Formats: sequence, structure tokens, C-alpha cells
Amino acid sequence: MGLPPDRMNLESTRVYQNGLFQPLLLARLATLSPEQETEQFEVRGLEHLAEEQSARRPVILGGSHFGVNRLFPLWLARCGVEVLSLESQDQLEMMGVTKPATLTSVETGTGFKAQATVLALRHLQAKGCLHLTGDRQKEKDDQRSIQRTFHGITRQYPQGMANLALMGGAAILPYFCTLQPGGRVRIDIHPPIRPPVPPAPAGSPEREAQIADLVHRFAAVLEGEIEQTPGNQRWT
Repeated sequence: MGLPPDRMNLESTRVYQNGLFQPLLLARLATLSPEQETEQFEVRGLEHLAEEQSARRPVILGGSHFGVNRLFPLWLARCGVEVLSLESQDQLEMMGVTKPATLTSVETGTGFKAQATVLALRHLQAKGCLHLTGDRQKEKDDQRSIQRTFHGITRQYPQGMANLALMGGAAILPYFCTLQPGGRVRIDIHPPIRPPVPPAPAGSPEREAQIADLVHRFAAVLEGEIEQTPGNQRWT
């Protein structure tokens, strides 16, 4: 990205800190008191989620391999929001972290399996909050994706999140969790990316164009965050 040496050192430090502290923060978050949690987290843009919920609209929380984003589903569930989280691996289960009753994790394994899709759609039809990742770390042959080039790096964005937004009539809220000085975590929830209503018929060229549009709009938000702090992004 053409960063000067001092900035490169700063961004490299972010990469190290995110990898080191994310599992520690996950374990610690599950034990915090409400007062301690308020001290640990700063939240911006929560009104975007509140507006969707107050209007009884389904919502997709669009995660990414950015910063310490893995904290968000657990943090939100501890706030009393019922969250269905689609994950390649249930890291909280692997770490032995107790999840609140408001958080349900569904492992998708190596692909976006039909069972996970059915559960996700049911959750959206019930006007719930669905969480999943809108980018990917590694190439997969079993998921349809859209390619974008960012600073000479070719990345694949899976179409699953956009498909669910169209099928479930749900807005996508991109979010980002970043470490701040002193060990605080800042959560930024961005304005909704809304699908067209009604969506074009499944399998039509118009529907494919709508899927692509949602993917590109989400990717543009993510890339905007990466521009500011590239060390928060896991590129591998």
C-alpha cells in the first residue's frame, strides 16, 4: 500500500496485537460485570441496530476478518440481543467459554451448508439478528464469490450474505471492532446496506446483479476501514 516505514511498523504492531489479544478478550468478556464491560467497550452507531429492531425488521450483522471483530456476537448477546451466528468454527465452544442463552452459534464447516441457510432464513423471517462474515480468509471452491482487487491484492467475497439479505429482506449492518490505547475496544456499527424490495426472481440476471451490488457495497465499506488501519485486516 506504499506505507512509509513508521506507518508500516504501526500497522505491523496492530496485526500482532489483534492475534494475541482477541482470544484473551473473548475469554475475559464472558466474565465481565456490566460496569467493567462499560469501561472496556466504546460503541458507536448502535442506533442503526436499534432502528431496525424497533421497526421489527430482520437484520444481518456483517462481520469480517478485521481487528477483533470476533468479540461482537458475544458482546451483543450479553447486551440482551438474540443473535444467531454462522461460523466456520465455534471458537467459544473450543475455548470452553460459556455463552449466554441469547447467542446461538451454528458451524458451517468448510462451506455454507443447506442446514445453516435454512436456520438463518427462519431466524430472519422471525425478525431476528443474524451474524456472519462477509469476507473470507482463504480460497474455497464450494462457495460462489465475487472478485475484487484492492491495492493489487485480489480478494474473493462470498455471495452468501447478499443472498440471505435478499431472501430474508434484511438490511446488512457492517461493523468493526478495534483495539484502542489502554486495551479498550471500540465498536463501530455502520449504516444499513438495504436490499431492493421486492428482489428480482431467483436465478434471473437481475437477481445476480442485485447480489453483486450488495457484495460490492459491503466490500467498499470494509475497504474504507482497511485504508485507515490496514494492520487490522487479516490478509491471509
